[in-house]
Amino acid sequence: MLCTEHKSSRRGERGKVESIRPTTEIAEGSISEEEGRFYKAAAGPARRFVFGTEHLMRRILLALSLCSGLLAEESPKPLEEEYKIDLKDPSFSHGVIETTEGGVITGENLRIQAQKITYTNRIENGQTVKKAVAEGDLLMEFQGKPFVGSKLEYDFVSKKGTLYSGRTMNDFWFVGGDTIELEPDGSYFITNAFITTVEGQNPWWELKSSRMDVTDNNILSAKGIKVNFFDFPLLWLPSFKLNMKWVKDFPIRYKFVWDQILKQKISLRYEVYSTETFSLFGRFDYRFKKHQGPGGAIETDYKSLDEKTIFQTKSYGAYDKVVPEEHSNKRFRLQGLYATEFNDEKTHLHASYDRLSDDKMPQDFKSDDFEVNTQKRTILWVTHQEKTFFSRFNFQPRINSFQSINQQLPYVMTNLKPFHLGTSGIISENWFSAGYLDYVYDKKLQKQLPSTHAGRFEAVTSLYRPLSLSALTITPNVGVTGIFYTNNQHHHSAGQGLITYGLDMRTEFSRSYSWVRHKVEPSLQYVGNTRPTVSNSNHFFFSLDDGFSNLNQFRPGLRQSFYPMKLSFLPSVYWDLYTYAFVGKTAFHRTFPKAYTSIEVSRPTFAIKSTFGYNMQEELWDYTNVRADWTVSEYLALGAEFRHRSRFDWRKAQHENFYMEVARPIPELLHSPISDGRNTLLAKLFVRFAPTWTLQFGSHHGWGRRNEPDYNSLSMKLATILTGRWQLELGVSFDPAKKWQLVYPNLRLIGRPF
Repeated sequence: MLCTEHKSSRRGERGKVESIRPTTEIAEGSISEEEGRFYKAAAGPARRFVFGTEHLMRRILLALSLCSGLLAEESPKPLEEEYKIDLKDPSFSHGVIETTEGGVITGENLRIQAQKITYTNRIENGQTVKKAVAEGDLLMEFQGKPFVGSKLEYDFVSKKGTLYSGRTMNDFWFVGGDTIELEPDGSYFITNAFITTVEGQNPWWELKSSRMDVTDNNILSAKGIKVNFFDFPLLWLPSFKLNMKWVKDFPIRYKFVWDQILKQKISLRYEVYSTETFSLFGRFDYRFKKHQGPGGAIETDYKSLDEKTIFQTKSYGAYDKVVPEEHSNKRFRLQGLYATEFNDEKTHLHASYDRLSDDKMPQDFKSDDFEVNTQKRTILWVTHQEKTFFSRFNFQPRINSFQSINQQLPYVMTNLKPFHLGTSGIISENWFSAGYLDYVYDKKLQKQLPSTHAGRFEAVTSLYRPLSLSALTITPNVGVTGIFYTNNQHHHSAGQGLITYGLDMRTEFSRSYSWVRHKVEPSLQYVGNTRPTVSNSNHFFFSLDDGFSNLNQFRPGLRQSFYPMKLSFLPSVYWDLYTYAFVGKTAFHRTFPKAYTSIEVSRPTFAIKSTFGYNMQEELWDYTNVRADWTVSEYLALGAEFRHRSRFDWRKAQHENFYMEVARPIPELLHSPISDGRNTLLAKLFVRFAPTWTLQFGSHHGWGRRNEPDYNSLSMKLATILTGRWQLELGVSFDPAKKWQLVYPNLRLIGRPF
C-alpha cells in the first residue's frame, strides 16, 4: 500500500507524513475555462506528465521505502494542514524530495505544478522547515487565484511565497512583475509591476509602477504610475486605486474627435480611486481652437452593497466657447443624483440637481456617460406606501435662471387604496393634493410673462361599479373634483368644482382554428363632465390638471388579435380601430372629427408597426407613423421609419386629451407653436462582414416644417475588435450644422461608453 498522511498511534502525534503517490496525468486539474485560457496565454500549453508501468512500479517502490524511512526517523512537529505530493520519478535524501520529471503539490487553497520540484520537510536547528521550490512550466493556484511564473519559493509553515517573473489575472485584468510576494490571507504585492487588459506576453498598453499592492478582496493600489502605449511612456500619474473585482474597465480612457465646429478635441478620463462601493474619476478635455481651451471634471459613483442606495455626481468646468455668440467662455455643469430605499421597503427617497452655466451647455457637451440621468431637473421627492394609502412629497425649485419651470415649494399628494362601500359592489377611489406652486419663466420672458404663484388644494373622489351581463361588462362611474387656489390673475382666491361621469362597455370573443387563434374585443367608452364653476380665464394654469371644459365624448372601438398556433410560419397580427364622437358645443364641426388605427405585424426576426390618424373634418391624414425592423441574420440587420404630422395634429403631452379643442377655436391653435407639421424619414443598417468587423449606417431626413429648411444627416461607423476586449471605431458623419465630421480613431472597452 502507499504511504498516506496520518497520525500514527505507534509514533504518537509525531507520525504525520505527507503522501507520495504516483499519478498518470498530474497536469490535469479542476481549473476553469477562463483560468485555462490565462495559463495558455501566459505560459504556453501545459505539459502532460504521463509515464508507463515501469515508472509506476519504480515510484511505488520508492514511495514504500520513503514511508519506512520517514517513519524510522524523527518527524517534525505536525502542521494543521495536510498536503499531498505527487512526483514523477522522485529522489529522496535527508528530508528532501525532488524531481525533474514533473509533479504536483496540493493542499487547502493551494496547488503547485511544475516540471522541477524540490520539497523539504525536516528539522533544522530545532525549527520545522517545510518548503518547496518549483520551476519550469510553473502553474500555481493560491487562495483561489491563478498564477504563473519562472520560479516559486513557498514556505508551508508561514504560508508565504515568492514568485519570480510572476503573472496573475482577475476577470480580464492581467497583473504581474519581477516578483510577487504572496501573503497567507491571499493578498500580495508586486515589484516592478504592470497591469493591463491585454492577453499575452507583449501587451500594447499597460500601467507600470515600482510596486503594486493587492488586498485579499482584489483592491489594487499603486503610486508613481506610468502609462505605456507600445512601450512608450505617454503619461505619468501620482497614484490610483481600483477594485479589480468590480471595476471591469480600463482606469484611463481617451478619445480624439474632429469636426468643423468643435475642431480637434482630446479627452482623458482617469480613475483616481475605487473600492467595492465607490469610484472617483478625474476628466480632462482640451479643444484646439481660438476661444476654446481646457476643461476638467470630477466624477463620483457610489452604490451600496445591498444595491438600495446610489449616489452619483459629475462636476464639469471648461474654458470654452463653441460659437462666438455665446457671452462667456467660462462654462460649467454640476450634476448629482441620490436615491435610496429604506429597510422597510415602504419608503423611497430621490434627490437630483443639475446646475448649468447656460442653456446650450447640454448640447455643446454631449456624452452618454458624462450626463447623470437627472432629466435636467433639481428635485427632491419621497414616497411612502402603506396597506391603505400611498403618499408622495415633492420639492422642486428652479436653480437655472434661463429655465421655465413649475416650482413645487413643496407639493404633497395622497392616494387612498380603493375600497368597497359595504356589500353594494361600488368601489370608491379618493385622491388629495396640496402645495404651493410658482410657475416661473425664462429671465428673458419675465417682462412679458410674469410668474404665476398660488397655493393649490385638490380633492378628487369617484365611484364606479362593474356589472357583468353574460359576456358584456359595463362599468358606470361618477365623481366630484374640487380645486381651491389661494391666488389668481385678479389677486383673489378661486374655487373650482365640477362633476365627472362616464361609462365603460366592453366584451370579448375568441375562436381557435388549427392554424390561428382570433380574438375580437369591441368597446365603447363615454367621458363627460359638467361645466366648471370657474372659467379658465379666472384661475391659474400650472399643468394639464387645471384645464377643464364641459365635455361629452364617446370612443367606440374594435380591437382584433391573430395569434398563430404551434410552430406556424404566420406572424402575429394586432389591429386596433377606434374613433371619437363629441356631443355639444366644440371647435369641431362634425360629430366624428377623427379616426385612429394601429396595426402591428411581428415575427421573431421582424416587426412592422404602424399608427394612423385621419382628420375627417379637414379630410387629411393627421399623422402617419410606420416602422419596420428586420434581423436577417447574425450578419445583417436593417430598419426604416417614416413619420408624418399635419399642422392639425397638435403637439400635446396627452395626444388624445381633447379639452383644448373643446375650449379653443382651431384657427387660434393653428397660429400657435403647438401646430407643427413635418415629415421625417429614418433609416439604419448593421452589417457584420467578418467575425470582428462591423459596419453601422444611419440617416435622418426631415422636410415640410413651417419656416424651416429641409434637414438631412447621415452617419457611418466602422468598428473592429482588437486584442483583449478593446474596440476601435472609425467613421464619418454629416449634418447641416457641422457639415462633414470625421470621427478619428476612438478606442474603448466594449460595453462601456467614454
